[in-house]
Amino acid sequence: MLKRFTSEFGGTSRGLRRSRLVVAVAVLATVGSVGVQAEASTPKHPDWHSYVLAPSTPQVTPVDVETRGDVTHPKTLVSGKGKDKDKGKPKATTLTTVAGGAPASVLLDFGKDIAGTPYFDITAVEGTPTLSLATSEARRYIRTPASTTVSAAASSGATQVTVASTANLEVGNTITFGTGTTAQTRTVTAFDAAAKTVSFQPSLSGDVPAQTAAVSAPGAPSSDESRGLAGVGGIDTLQPTATGRISAAYHPGFRFALLTLTSPGSISISAAGVDFQGVRVTPADYKGWFLSDDDQLNKMWYSGAYTLQLNLKPAGLNGLADKRIYDGAKRDRSIWTGDLLVQGPTAISTLGDEGADYVKSSIDVLLATQRADGAIPGSPDFRKGSNPAGSPLFYSNNYSGYGARAAIDYYRYTGDKDYITKILPALRAELAYNDRSLTANHLVASNDRDYWQASQTGEVTKYSIDYYILLKEMAWLERQVGSATIADEHDAKADRIKEAVNATLWNPQLGAYGQSSVHPDVLVEDANALALQYGFVPAERRDSVLKALKTLWTPYGAIMGPGLVDPTGHTIEPFGNGMETAGRFTVGDAGGAFDLMRRTWGPMVDKSNPLYTGAFWEFKNNDGGVNRATASLAHGWAASPTVQLTEQVLGVTPVDPGYATWSIKPHTGDLKWAQGSVPTQYGDIAVNWQSKANASKFTLHASTPRDTTGTIAVPVTGRSTVKINGRTVYTRGGCTAYKGTVTDGYARFTVPGGTYDITVRRG
Repeated sequence: MLKRFTSEFGGTSRGLRRSRLVVAVAVLATVGSVGVQAEASTPKHPDWHSYVLAPSTPQVTPVDVETRGDVTHPKTLVSGKGKDKDKGKPKATTLTTVAGGAPASVLLDFGKDIAGTPYFDITAVEGTPTLSLATSEARRYIRTPASTTVSAAASSGATQVTVASTANLEVGNTITFGTGTTAQTRTVTAFDAAAKTVSFQPSLSGDVPAQTAAVSAPGAPSSDESRGLAGVGGIDTLQPTATGRISAAYHPGFRFALLTLTSPGSISISAAGVDFQGVRVTPADYKGWFLSDDDQLNKMWYSGAYTLQLNLKPAGLNGLADKRIYDGAKRDRSIWTGDLLVQGPTAISTLGDEGADYVKSSIDVLLATQRADGAIPGSPDFRKGSNPAGSPLFYSNNYSGYGARAAIDYYRYTGDKDYITKILPALRAELAYNDRSLTANHLVASNDRDYWQASQTGEVTKYSIDYYILLKEMAWLERQVGSATIADEHDAKADRIKEAVNATLWNPQLGAYGQSSVHPDVLVEDANALALQYGFVPAERRDSVLKALKTLWTPYGAIMGPGLVDPTGHTIEPFGNGMETAGRFTVGDAGGAFDLMRRTWGPMVDKSNPLYTGAFWEFKNNDGGVNRATASLAHGWAASPTVQLTEQVLGVTPVDPGYATWSIKPHTGDLKWAQGSVPTQYGDIAVNWQSKANASKFTLHASTPRDTTGTIAVPVTGRSTVKINGRTVYTRGGCTAYKGTVTDGYARFTVPGGTYDITVRRG
């Protein structure tokens, strides 16, 4: 793994691997350039452990329970809270269902998304009970209402009606015939799936014509898992015949579990829980961490990390020997290249070597299904069905390019030179495949779909910028392990694309870039966000683009663009919103970035939100919710706050492979302080900064590994004074040491690895 390859400086890498320790973090580094070893100061606010979301034990018990039907002592299932007043011992929870009566059920709430095998400890069985188990990320989707029509007219006084389908009916639920003032709501007493009849009480008070709509509430138990896509999940049927533990099948990504006694009988349960199956990351397992004075942002960092953890498939799980990073905990449970652009940096910056193993293994699966023409699949293991390995889906040209970028990112964060050198021919082939979409105008034209699934036509702004990014990434890679001549060619081609985008796709009326040559008047979030992040926007146009993007904001995040809707019906993409926050940070609009973060991800970390899972969601609607049961509420591409709070707010980014060269440039916004640590193959980079509310003083402490170099940038004005380790290095608008330069309100200093205390007094 990472510790086995040689660093650029000729020494053997120590790797990202660490022992299982609680990180708060001690770093050995040189002091300035003197060469004396010292430890990083202990953080003043080390309580980041309280934000960690993974279960503390391998067996997870519910935090709450609800009941329907005949259920006694339900609280026993919540960590044994039901007590016998006489003996002081928990009484077993007993479910009883009688013929013609409402099925007894318990709804277990685990408080957040988990994954694993549900179990129940049975203490008594009467009759031949049949249990059904359904799981769901959202409570609203644990039961699906029946929706059918009346097949034959029914007269007033009837207690039975023939319907088109009895699917999702359940005894004890209500069923409503008709709508408006003529609607009649009755309680279901029985139904016959073969005869397609439903019986109810009381009798009808008026005639019900044929074809009248019939809708039940709340509906029968259901699962929001998609077994066909994920290969796992769905509803389990359990038939206990004796006392002892009974276990269900593996279920990925669920917060709620609904256990229903569907047949007459009785069953008593002394305990219920889930054997957690996945990567359970305790505080001792974190190799990087983040903390600030903003509680909501802290929750976002650890929610993004937990989202990633829920999407990790350990080796051996579900019949697959290798490790994989899936897009979502429950769906599609497939590797997706777009998600890897966020998940890869998240995995490595939070889990170190363990995360890097998952990234590398996932890239191996991608490249194993690369086509002869160079195309990398958007997902190499889509639609598991009966085959755990799934099948490759060549989703789009853009996603193909994402695959190459994910591999380059792996090298940038790990420095694994042997691996990237081995796969370089595959990445070159993929680049050549993408090049086929480049027009004579130096823009990318493709009737192609991207992450929000709708096809875009003409010369497309985002596709053009994406290809520019890929060319620049490949140029960087060629200079590291390939050909400088090829790198120059990539740079030249990328520069022509940038020039063409500005000359052709800028719309002065929008004050921003249009969607494409076919739709020049459509404002899109993603293209304009990437234009900011990757330096397309001239300084004099930045405010215009920022203002235009803000017109897309809602209280719940930014929409994709006016009138733009994913074919499945949603309008807000955290993946795209992450592009915008990154773009805003890049051009110095930290306030705008924080504002959008709080709109988009703030509701997701709010425990009072009905859709709370502890993880980040795949998408949203204009009202801030989701519009279908299969919406993923633990989705990897939404985890960008974790990466950006580390790289933009804490300020630590890799420049050369494996952080051999690094950059520290914090964007403070309205924060008072931030601190944290980032693992690298050379050792940890620890940063702790504080910013006075009146902007009179900024301090930064950085501990960086020996055998590395980097730049540290701090915010200044022309009247500021900057001291590094007590030495004045900036005064009266000019730098006097460490090859200092001033750009966009930051003084930047080039330094060797070491420990630095920097003070900025803003005179």
